Amino acid sequence: MTDPTISHYHQHASRYQTQYDSVAAQDVHAAWAPLLKTLTPGLALDIGAGSGRDALWLEQQGWQVTAVEPATNLRQLGQHKTGHRVTWVSAQLPDLNDLQCPPQGYDLILLSAVWMHLIPTQRAAAMQRLREYLSPQGSMIITLRFGPSDPNRPMYPVSVAELEALAQQINLETQTLSETSTNDCLQRHDIRWKTLCLRPINEPHI
Repeated sequence: MTDPTISHYHQHASRYQTQYDSVAAQDVHAAWAPLLKTLTPGLALDIGAGSGRDALWLEQQGWQVTAVEPATNLRQLGQHKTGHRVTWVSAQLPDLNDLQCPPQGYDLILLSAVWMHLIPTQRAAAMQRLREYLSPQGSMIITLRFGPSDPNRPMYPVSVAELEALAQQINLETQTLSETSTNDCLQRHDIRWKTLCLRPINEPHI
């Protein structure tokens, strides 16, 4: 994520908090909420946690959540919302410096409305780092945004094919959880979303 994008979220933190919290997490994540119910709660990592809406939603379902948000004001608002129920860290992709990975890795990693902010040349390194942080049986959820960019917070084209290719290179399998693009919960008619789940491919024992 570029510094101008982070600065924009920092400077307009209150507006984005109001916007994010105007919709319920279970509605935003309806495409993969059924999958979540099948997972045993463990360690969760919410990258680009914004207002803390999703982190708190996961915590309420029994997950031990670490929320990553590089925009200072937005992170502070999120911390106020979640209190000590969620651990907050200032870090950003692609390297996630200052984020300590637990020895067993994270059982769930969520990137909601984040991938389009990554410069395409950063994405391979970002995926490699995420793979390192994911537990052997973990699930990684990535939402892809399709629609016009916002010049105040630069966005770059995304595709399912690109994500699948990056995942394949590091032994991750992908599953598209929304077969058709889903509507935008904020009623922006020119924006659509797709949700994918990435998991480590368990190699057979010889």
